[in-house]
Amino acid sequence: MAKPRVLVEDFADMLKFEPEPKIAPTPVQGGIVEMDFDLMESFPNHKFKLYQGKQFDDMTDSIRLYGILQPLLLWHTEDDRYIILSGHNRRNCGKAAGLTKGPVIIKENLTYEDAVLIVIETNLRQRSFSDMSQSERAYCLFEHYKAMKSQGRRNDLILEIERLMNPQDSEAFTTSAEISKSSGSRSKLAEQYTLTEDMLAKYIRVGEYLDTPLMEKFDDNQFTISVANTLSFILDKEKQQTVASFMESDNYKVDGTKADLLRSYYENNKLTDTTIVQILTGEKTRKPKSNKPQPVKIKPAVISKYFTPQQTQKEIEDVIDKALALYFENQGSEVTA
Repeated sequence: MAKPRVLVEDFADMLKFEPEPKIAPTPVQGGIVEMDFDLMESFPNHKFKLYQGKQFDDMTDSIRLYGILQPLLLWHTEDDRYIILSGHNRRNCGKAAGLTKGPVIIKENLTYEDAVLIVIETNLRQRSFSDMSQSERAYCLFEHYKAMKSQGRRNDLILEIERLMNPQDSEAFTTSAEISKSSGSRSKLAEQYTLTEDMLAKYIRVGEYLDTPLMEKFDDNQFTISVANTLSFILDKEKQQTVASFMESDNYKVDGTKADLLRSYYENNKLTDTTIVQILTGEKTRKPKSNKPQPVKIKPAVISKYFTPQQTQKEIEDVIDKALALYFENQGSEVTA
């Protein structure tokens, strides 16, 4: 009886080893460890725009030459996830540069509110407020304002993150935590961002209530902060999305007058798809045509031809009225004759 043939491919399959699962490193208090990029998750509903184009290419080239110089900051959650608080661009560009892992600092025992505050603080350290898009400014100011009303642990948290990420010059930075110690008012926050209190209030409201589709229009400079603030009073997200959808499909623009009408119709429970279109097209803002004749201004030369400087305006009007009455009376006689 012939022995069964064993193919080389069968040996290859037998000798294959299962790849070792990627295991997250043990967090080191205040220290830096290496972690695989595949174990990291992006922050949920991340509001800050990520690098594209030249910015992305420049960072990728830098990482390819020098590696990742500043560690990513991760949040180790209770359900054993590792969420990026700071370093989305470094992770993405590191992958593009051919790296599979990078240096990280791992934070534990955070609430979601703590995590949001860290995301804002670290983004503000990396670029100025003026460089941010309109939606990023609104988001920052709204979350910053909430944080300033809740002190204690958050102050300590920001100072700790500052120390971890900038151990050599932590005293050189002014944090929201430090500013919060002296005042929690809007005026202090407005001063920090060099805004008027009215402008600050508008940004905070927009950051809280304006939904993503309209935020994108705001980022594209399709309307001003004042218009964005007015639209934020439309609290029904579906109505906001409908407005944004019509703006997108038909290239409608929204100015202050239209925004006021949209808000008014919403607050009076009259904002339907039909009225939204009527407002955006300008139909609701057009003045109805009047049946009255347009007023006529008589030239001074005509007035001086028939009247003396001594005659009053009333005397002149009375004469004109009588003259016109006689004129139209004669016109009528000619028609019937």
